[in-house]
Amino acid sequence: MVTCSHLALLALVGISIAVAATPLQSILDMAELPPLMEDVWHAEPAPASLVAGQAIPSVDEKKEIAVAFVRKQLKAYAVPGIALSVVYKNRTVISQGFGTTKFGHTDAPVTDKSVFQIGSYTKTFIALAIAKLAEESKLAWQDPVKKHLSSFRLVDKYAEEHTTLEDLAGMNSVFGDHEGDDTWVLGVYDEKSLVDALGSFKTTRPLRAGIAYSNMNFEVLGQVIEVVTNRTWPEYLRVTFWDPLGMKDTVGRPADSPQPDLVSFGHLMCDSKVAGPFHLQNSSVVALAPQNNYLSAGSVLSSAADLSTFSRFLLNKGKGIFASDASVATLFTGHTIGTVFGSKLPYVGLTFSPDGNAVSAGLGFDVVGDVAFGNHYFDKGGDTIAHKTRNGFVPDQDLGVVLLSNGQSTGGKVSSRVYLDLIRTYITGLFLDVPVSTLNKGFHTIVSALDKLPSQPCDPHFFDGKPWETPGLDIPNRTKTALNGTYHAADSFYGRGTIFVEGNDLLLTSLRRQTRMS
Repeated sequence: MVTCSHLALLALVGISIAVAATPLQSILDMAELPPLMEDVWHAEPAPASLVAGQAIPSVDEKKEIAVAFVRKQLKAYAVPGIALSVVYKNRTVISQGFGTTKFGHTDAPVTDKSVFQIGSYTKTFIALAIAKLAEESKLAWQDPVKKHLSSFRLVDKYAEEHTTLEDLAGMNSVFGDHEGDDTWVLGVYDEKSLVDALGSFKTTRPLRAGIAYSNMNFEVLGQVIEVVTNRTWPEYLRVTFWDPLGMKDTVGRPADSPQPDLVSFGHLMCDSKVAGPFHLQNSSVVALAPQNNYLSAGSVLSSAADLSTFSRFLLNKGKGIFASDASVATLFTGHTIGTVFGSKLPYVGLTFSPDGNAVSAGLGFDVVGDVAFGNHYFDKGGDTIAHKTRNGFVPDQDLGVVLLSNGQSTGGKVSSRVYLDLIRTYITGLFLDVPVSTLNKGFHTIVSALDKLPSQPCDPHFFDGKPWETPGLDIPNRTKTALNGTYHAADSFYGRGTIFVEGNDLLLTSLRRQTRMS
C-alpha cells in the first residue's frame, strides 16, 4: 500500500478545485487591497430635491438604465451570457436574458427561462427546508445534529454531541473554511457516505469559533432533511417549494432538467478571452462532482423567471407555504457576527459603518446588515466552476435583485472577480433612488482601484490552445508497470486512487472519477 497526502492525490488526478464559495471569498483571499474612500458609494441615497438637476427616474426609466448597464458590462468583461431578475414592490419589473447560453452561437440567446447553476444559493433552499420542518415541529434549530442523524460522528467528541442545526446553517461549526471540498472533485463519496465518513475528518477549529465558510455544513443538513422526511433533499424541495410556487425550471442537478436545451453551457473567462462552451452534464472541466450529481451545498439550477418568483416568496416571508412570517424571517436575521466582512464590503459595492453596527451571517445567507446605502440588506451568492450567481434583498423596500452568469473569471484584471457583485449593487442602488451619477462614480472608483493590482495570467491551456501533454514526454512501459497500484491518502478521509495501464494509456481512477495520465 502506498500513502500520500490528499493534495498529492489531487495532483495525480490532475484536476483543480473550484467549488461553491462565499461571494466575498475572492476578495478576502487578496493579501493586499488598494485604499478606497470609506464612503465610495454614499451610505444613504440623496433626496431628489437635494440633487441639482436630477429627478428620481420612474420605474420604467430605471429598467432602461439597468438593462443598458448590464449590456455594457457584458461586453466589458466578455461574459457570454447573463440573466437578470428585479422584483420591486411585490412585482417582477425585470426578468430578462442577455448574450448567449453557448459562446460562439448567436442562435442560443439567454432568456428568462434559461437555466443556470446557482451554486451556493442552493443553501438558502436547504435552510428554508429546515425552517419548514421546524415550523411543523419535526425538528428545531437548536436540536443537536445527532438527535436526527445518528450516524453523525466527529473527531471532536464535544462538537459531535453539541453541534446544532443552527450552528451548521450559520457557518459556526467545527468545519473550517472550505475544508474537505476536494473530496467532491475526486468523487470519493456520494452525499450519504460523505457525511457517514466525517468521523475520520480531522477538523481544525473549535465549535462556535465564528464564521468559517464550509460546504460540509450543508451536506450534513441535506442528510438531516432526508432522514426526517424520508425523501431525497431535492425531492423534498420540489414538493414543498418548487411545485407549489410554479418553479418548473428549478432542479437539483443538470440531468433533472425537463428541458435540457434550456440549460446554459459553462465558460471560463480571462480578460477578452473565453474558454468553452462546456456542457454541464458531460464535461469534466466544469464538474463540481462526477456527472455533476447532487450536492446539497450547491448543485441546484434555476432560471431568472423562477428566481423572480422565489424573490417575491422571500420578501413576503414565505406567504402561502409558511404559517408564520417569523419562520422565514429568522433566516435573514443575523446569527453569527462576520468580523472580517466590514472592511471588505466596499470592494463589492456595499457600505458599512462600524459605529454601533454589525455585519453578520444569516441561516443560509451570507451577509445580513445595514449595508446597502443605509438600508437593511441580505444576500446569498453562489459560484460553481463555470457559473456565477449574485443577489441582494432590501426587505423594507420590497426589492430583490438576482443575476445569473454562465462565465467565471479565472484570471485577468482583478475587477473581473467581482463584476457581478458590482452590477448587483449598482442595480440595487438604482431602485433605491441613489442618483445615477453617484452610482457611476462609485462603480468606476472601485473598478479602477482593483485594476491597479497586478492582473492574473491567463492559463495558456484553456485560452491559448497549449497542449496539456508535455511534448516529447513518453513514460516507459516499465515505469507504467511500476506505477500500477492503489494509493491511499495518508489522511484516510480523502480516500484512495488506483493507477493502472489500459492499452498505451496510464490511467488513474479515484472511486467515481477516472483520469488519463499518459
